[in-house]
Amino acid sequence: MLDDEAVDDLAVRLNRPGKDRVAAMWELVVFHGLSKCGLLQSELPLASRRRPDILFEQGSMRLTADVTAVSDESLDKDNPYQELSELIEAAKNKLKLPIGGLDLRIRSKRASTKRGTRTVLLLPPRGKLQEFVRQTIVPQLREQMAAKVFPLCIAIDDEDVGIDITIDPTKSPINSANFASYDLPQIKDRNPLYNALDAKADQLSGADGITGIIVGDGDCFALSGRSASWGELPVGQIISEFFRQFSSVDFVLLLSVRESRQGWAPYPPPVLQNDASLFVRDGCDARAELFSLFQAMIKNFPKPAMMPVNGALRAREDHYDLGHHGGYSMSGSNVVRLGLREFMEIFAGLRTLQDDGAKYVDAARKLPQEPNHLQAIVRRNLMAGRLPESIKIIKTDEEHNDDWVEIRFGEIDPAIAPLR
Repeated sequence: MLDDEAVDDLAVRLNRPGKDRVAAMWELVVFHGLSKCGLLQSELPLASRRRPDILFEQGSMRLTADVTAVSDESLDKDNPYQELSELIEAAKNKLKLPIGGLDLRIRSKRASTKRGTRTVLLLPPRGKLQEFVRQTIVPQLREQMAAKVFPLCIAIDDEDVGIDITIDPTKSPINSANFASYDLPQIKDRNPLYNALDAKADQLSGADGITGIIVGDGDCFALSGRSASWGELPVGQIISEFFRQFSSVDFVLLLSVRESRQGWAPYPPPVLQNDASLFVRDGCDARAELFSLFQAMIKNFPKPAMMPVNGALRAREDHYDLGHHGGYSMSGSNVVRLGLREFMEIFAGLRTLQDDGAKYVDAARKLPQEPNHLQAIVRRNLMAGRLPESIKIIKTDEEHNDDWVEIRFGEIDPAIAPLR
């Protein structure tokens, strides 16, 4: 069991926005799953004074493991296409250009090292992006706007930067970007997964019994299960190289989420399932035991709410924005149902029905707004003199992040209705 200090530490990490929140989430689900399978203790000191996350015992099995999460954040920082897109959009706003319509195409190169080659986007360094947009992009936009050239087009192609920018808000309010995949693992011991394993290997030094590392997907291509592309290094080769260099580690367990569709119709939505891949070092005779243990552990995992890429993005946000926002149902013309949290936010003045459940209300209001059918129904009842006669809370199960509120409109109230 976890002691009070360990629980408090997990709570602090889960409440703190940032990438460590994802690692804390994975630790929590692993702790929960293992606790149902045997005796679980956390951060007990080893002879080496290291304090691994997990000491687990089940019958004669004694297992010591550390839990981590891996993402492609370091690669994203080296290839800052998202930041460039945001800076260009901010510049567009200052120039009074309509929102959206940005198409950004980025060239790439193959960078060679002693260990192999990797794909790098041809972009200015992260720290110089703002200066690049201000001194190179904005003057060209101003010049074309003054000459009434439309759409706006900028092409830069030299040894260090290769981008094509087209701005045409009449085509779409959405921005897009096109570039080569830079997150494909291509060097066995120079990639985010290997780096995460390497960072945890010493944590198991001096441990008795079976030792291993459990890796949760924090938005890492190597764990995504996407189809292999030319030049991509299979994840098994990365882990084999890790076992070769760290023979004291017996297993690596990769945890992620997979998405599957049931037919091609718009509904029902994709099904999300927990996914695991177990790799065991050659010579370790506990393969069958580990496989059975982790199968049982995963059966106790909660149902995934979203894919790792979205989970990593939400983990960086300050607020808890999951809910039924924008969803509603109607029964006839006098009963409507909408998300309880959205209802409270409308009641608190933070949004209106016309915002259609948008996450970023201010940004959504700058876009063309479609008529909101639910708002029309509520307005029609009000104008007819029908007020709510009951408001009922519809509870959902623990797999949902929101409840529903059902509003039933009554008969016409003479106090607010025209005389007939």
